[in-house]
Amino acid sequence: MAALLSAAVSPQAAAPADLSLGVKAPEKSDLQLTPGGLVNADVLAHYSAALQFESSGKLRQALEHYLAVFKADPTNAGLAEHTAGIAMQFQGRDAAVKILEEAVRANPRSPAPLLNLARFASTYPPEDLFEKDETALKAVTEAMEKFPAHAEVYEAAVMLHLIQNQRDKAIAVMEVAAQQESRDPQFWLSAGRTAERVWPLGQAEFSVEYRQRVAPFFENALKHVTKANAEQITLEVAQHYLLTNNAERARQLCEKLSAEYHSLEARKLLYRLYGAADQKDKALATLEEIVHQAPEDADQRRLLASEYDKLKQPEKAIPHLQAAIQYGGGEINDYLKLVSLLAETKQYDNMVRISQRSVKLFPDQPFAHYQLAIAHLSREEWESSAKQFAETEQLAGSTQTELLSYRFYYQYGITLEKLARYEDAARMLEKSITLTPREEAKTAANTLNFLGYMWLDQGLHLDKAGEFITKANELAPDQPAYIDSLGWFHYKKGNYPGALKELQRAEALLQPIAPEDAEILEHIGLTHQALGDKAKALDYLERANGLKTPEQKARKRIEDALKKLKGGKADTEKK
Repeated sequence: MAALLSAAVSPQAAAPADLSLGVKAPEKSDLQLTPGGLVNADVLAHYSAALQFESSGKLRQALEHYLAVFKADPTNAGLAEHTAGIAMQFQGRDAAVKILEEAVRANPRSPAPLLNLARFASTYPPEDLFEKDETALKAVTEAMEKFPAHAEVYEAAVMLHLIQNQRDKAIAVMEVAAQQESRDPQFWLSAGRTAERVWPLGQAEFSVEYRQRVAPFFENALKHVTKANAEQITLEVAQHYLLTNNAERARQLCEKLSAEYHSLEARKLLYRLYGAADQKDKALATLEEIVHQAPEDADQRRLLASEYDKLKQPEKAIPHLQAAIQYGGGEINDYLKLVSLLAETKQYDNMVRISQRSVKLFPDQPFAHYQLAIAHLSREEWESSAKQFAETEQLAGSTQTELLSYRFYYQYGITLEKLARYEDAARMLEKSITLTPREEAKTAANTLNFLGYMWLDQGLHLDKAGEFITKANELAPDQPAYIDSLGWFHYKKGNYPGALKELQRAEALLQPIAPEDAEILEHIGLTHQALGDKAKALDYLERANGLKTPEQKARKRIEDALKKLKGGKADTEKK
């Protein structure tokens, strides 16, 4: 309604009015309505009233004003359609059709009034089921004759025939459309989408035949592109082929767009196409191009990080996930994944820093606290780690109980053990043992051995410790570390011959002996000492000391035991 709703007043050439206070204004106003403006002003008043009545649900009153507006501007197809829709409710079908027919007569150069009439007549047939009404058919037929270069007339005709189960007539319409000589690619795109309704490409049994009927419309669009619209039209055609499972043609067009126009959208489609075709190298290279072209696109950064993660290249994934968080704000899953990648690459300082930020941003997310607990554990910050484990357990207890797995309680338990909170550690480790699945026998054996050895190391609950260690050896036999624990249990119980037997069995399984095995040699040395064989005790302790175990507590203990033994030997010789 551009003409209808244009300004209704126009300024006249006259001396400016004196609008200062206390001075009488001129008798004639500076602004006067023109004769045309008087008409427009009245129409605008009706239009404003119609909108207000309609917005308040008073459609009968709105209709009166819409009719007044339509009388002033019957060429407006949109206004005619809207007015007819309301008239249908209060004045009946005939009155509505009359409005639409008047719009057709008033605007003979546009297909829109005819198509509105056709849609209305087919949507609201006569109440008398036996009354033959060809209003819709006549309207679309006239539209096709008068406006053959307009794609929308073919769509309206096709829909009318399909609704009436006249598919053969719909096919005939599209055959007429295919014979047009339009050089407008948008005509062919629209016609192609209409053709898909006649020959639906989703019907697998006819997919080859129907594709051959539909494809020419889209190919015609490509034939008539110009420099100004080539990229956009080609991309739309490529998207059509992608959605209709013609991946090969879609790929060809996207490669052309990528090479000639560096089209970002085409490259995004190419990435999907290469991935679907299992061309992983090309998919990755294309995604790298996309990120280089649009570095601030958080979604593409996230995708690239995921690809590197699949390739087991966390060091390459990390910077892209960090960028995704920077540009896109970051969601909880972004932070959790980033922390996992940092853990994988042993970047423990960054792991703590990002985990702390994650906890601040998502304080109610148990997994964020869990990751922070692991981060502190990795840096041997036991107090901070234990605090986060406790927070995780409390939060997850009501929302994410699956997080409280056997792994969680094992990690919590070994942290508490480092803090000398042995009873608390035992509770957590026993929970871990209870939750460990049967198929994870090796894991259960490790936890049983850790708990049993912890008690032996503290000289507490020796019999219970022996039960745990015995069970560990049953679940995972011939493990030097577990056999060493069993031998050390016998040592603690004063059964030195039994201890030596098990410890030597553990030694025999060490092939070769590593620095981490120093404790086993230490135990053998101390057992020989308890049995009175100081020479063998000295030999084993010196061998243990020579391994230079990375465990500082064990190294100092071995050094102290060696000094004490040597000192005792020297004293004996003096005597």
